[in-house]
Amino acid sequence: MRLGIDVGRATTAAVLTDTAGRVVGRALADSAPTTAVSLRRALARLGPLPGTVRAVAVVCDLARRPLVPRRVAALRISPGCHPALGPFVGWPPEARAAVAGPYRTVDGGSSVTGRPLAALDRVATADFAHRARAAGVTAFAVCAAGAPTAHGPELEAAGIIADSVPDAALSLSYEIGSPGLRERENATVLNAALGGWAGELVQDCRRALRSAGIDAPLLFARDSGGLVSADYFRRHPVIATSPATPCAARGAAARTGSERAVVVDAGAGSVRCLTVVDGEPVRHERPYPGALGVRVQLRAPEVTEPAEGTADEIRAVVARLGERVPGAPVIRTGGGAEAFADTGAPESLFDAARHAARADCRAEIEHIVSAAGRAELDQLLDAARGHALSLAIAAGAAPATVRVRTLTHAPVAYLPAGVHRVTVQATGEPFTDVPS
Repeated sequence: MRLGIDVGRATTAAVLTDTAGRVVGRALADSAPTTAVSLRRALARLGPLPGTVRAVAVVCDLARRPLVPRRVAALRISPGCHPALGPFVGWPPEARAAVAGPYRTVDGGSSVTGRPLAALDRVATADFAHRARAAGVTAFAVCAAGAPTAHGPELEAAGIIADSVPDAALSLSYEIGSPGLRERENATVLNAALGGWAGELVQDCRRALRSAGIDAPLLFARDSGGLVSADYFRRHPVIATSPATPCAARGAAARTGSERAVVVDAGAGSVRCLTVVDGEPVRHERPYPGALGVRVQLRAPEVTEPAEGTADEIRAVVARLGERVPGAPVIRTGGGAEAFADTGAPESLFDAARHAARADCRAEIEHIVSAAGRAELDQLLDAARGHALSLAIAAGAAPATVRVRTLTHAPVAYLPAGVHRVTVQATGEPFTDVPS
């Protein structure tokens, strides 16, 4: 059996499914100020389990817990730039004040096609690491130009920092973001800043599960609605800061059998809207404000939150989104509904938890590759497939079940012939044979 738990502001929903994905138990409890107590309440309401739980998937937004972000030392590896384009520029003032530690740009990095621009300035990198440690900062974000294509400079810099700061917590941009330098750097800094939040959330969930006698692999919903293992989430929390609405939308679409829909998620304190196409939430294609309002490009689902949340405003948002999917139904999910005359189907309270209990593990990569001809491009595409499959396993998928779900590639119009943007998504069933 698999257990999905959706920790919301007002209520915490738990759904238990059997090996065929059928719901065999569910419970709803009032949420508590702490995640651990919220889980304990829902599990107590669920009652004695009819069998062994093989995996637990938790849905929890960043906004659900009080956040004290880490201060982060940001190292950019690239040619020099104008100060107006430096690290932390353009951040919301509160986010910058809370997160920004020492930062520096050092020589090195590669072009977008992987051509080396300069050797890494190892002396400057070591000096930066020592300066950050002296300032009491041990969380580092390393971002090199061209890293999604050639990540050697980031690995080299990480080795230098680890030698200089043995307890350093390192986030490397090639593991996280898109090819664009500034948005990728922002995502990497946020990832480093959220490490403490992720670690505490994992500990809280494990304590609550073990107190209920559940010793199963622990997974977390990522913003795309797929799952990642607790260890992967702890290393890459920036990909899982707002999964509740995408999970609820995918659960609502599955519940109603709608491959195309406008979904309205009415929560306790807000209403969020998005569109679903082919059973998947439509994603951002351009940079957007992510965690803490910082501009990123992680291709998370595009969620619209009406500012006032009035019925008229919600209807206007729904009508605008409906233009993207003409004729598609409007589906309600969640239990807030203050802005509506009805509260929707009772089953909608369990949409996110039910989806999490049935979801697969997912990993995605986006690379720029340069190939002289079709044979070389095919080799690079095979390498991208292998990379995505290995990431899916690292994210908690059972090796025997992983597969490439989608692979797209297209020439990059503004670069020389032979340069392609490659995107791969790999999925697999959660690994359930070892305890967490």
